[in-house]
Amino acid sequence: MKRVIIATMAVSMCCSAFSLDNCLTRRFGSGWYEFESSSKNTKAAELPMSSYKKGSIVFLRNDTAYSFYPQKNLDLDSLIVCPEITGLNIEGTFAYDEANGKLYFVKKTGDEATQIYEATADGDKWKDVKLLRIKGAMTENNKIEGSTLAIARYNFSHPGVKGFHNLSLGEGGKRLYFSGDFKAGKGDRDLWYIDLDKDGSWSRPTSVADTLNTAYREDFPLVLGDSALYFASSRPGGQGGMDMYVSRKHQQETEWGPASNLGEVFNSSANDYNIAYNKLAMYFISERDGGKGAADIYYPNKFDCQSIPELPTLSTIEEPKGFNWVLMFFDFNQTVMKPEYERQMDELYSAMCEFPGASFEISGYTDSRGSAEYNLKLSQKRADYIRQLLIQRGINPRNLRSYGRGMANPVIPNAQTEDEHEQNRRVEIKLLNND
Repeated sequence: MKRVIIATMAVSMCCSAFSLDNCLTRRFGSGWYEFESSSKNTKAAELPMSSYKKGSIVFLRNDTAYSFYPQKNLDLDSLIVCPEITGLNIEGTFAYDEANGKLYFVKKTGDEATQIYEATADGDKWKDVKLLRIKGAMTENNKIEGSTLAIARYNFSHPGVKGFHNLSLGEGGKRLYFSGDFKAGKGDRDLWYIDLDKDGSWSRPTSVADTLNTAYREDFPLVLGDSALYFASSRPGGQGGMDMYVSRKHQQETEWGPASNLGEVFNSSANDYNIAYNKLAMYFISERDGGKGAADIYYPNKFDCQSIPELPTLSTIEEPKGFNWVLMFFDFNQTVMKPEYERQMDELYSAMCEFPGASFEISGYTDSRGSAEYNLKLSQKRADYIRQLLIQRGINPRNLRSYGRGMANPVIPNAQTEDEHEQNRRVEIKLLNND
């Protein structure tokens, strides 16, 4: 489970770009919220998501577009079908330009290539849908007809997966960010942008930064106030699958800074991507275990740390001689046991049965990565999980007390390597004196 906190963001972007990004990143990592699979998810894939009118967020399910607003608890409210979006046959995320009454989106052309289109607002509908005029690598006196791919050297790199994907708006509606799989890129999909010229056409695609694009997949760009570029990448070094990253730049800077992984608060061992937001909260898509389908929407759900029982002082617990169990069950950021430890659980149960009627303390621990609040709840879940497994095997629930200790009492202080961190991710079971 991942934690997140409400981001109070100005949709109009009237606040400075830096303060918006700073608010988002600082508060989302504080540990007072956790990402939960929305109650509105189904077995079908819920994706992709895009910010839309009046603070709503739109996503697609089975080719039908739905919009939602956050409830008081920030889960999705009642879903509303958006026929004006459904009828556009959109592929991926779209970019809504409220100030200029424009909608930019990607859809397939007759040859199955994915190209960028624009539409103009007409009340609650979109009209004048037309292919975006994007300049290519040819000279300026070449007449621009059709798509970039008709005149430029940005030819496809993968048959069947072609062209432009997943748009995001920047520079007050004068720049479009997207991912593209062109042979001119570094490999798989890369992050690009195009700028609106005075003649109404758009510039040739430009890589956002050689330092951000890799030989792996970079996708789902989201630009906030032109100071923060969020995206997903399958590059090595993350939690697993696609992870979410952020790159930043100040207003006076022209180059994006290095990419930073958003960490375990957001990312899991599965694919995590496609951030969308409004003035109340932030959402993303994840394929992690615990959802209802292959791709689900995750929302920030608040938890109360005060609900965790007050921890007894460790020094008051006397450990009877001859009973000392330390279980190394858990992968990074996980609350369920590795399958190979099933036999060890049976051995623990047999040892506990040698003390009929005795009480046991189950203490969960984490490694040192992540916030204290996050790790406190994660360790509590680990202890509760082991307690439930022992109850299922026949131990009386009244004789089992579970506590989350967070990062306290590490087996290896100042752990550096993954092997060292793994030894700190543990559950300890102690036999309590009943005097």
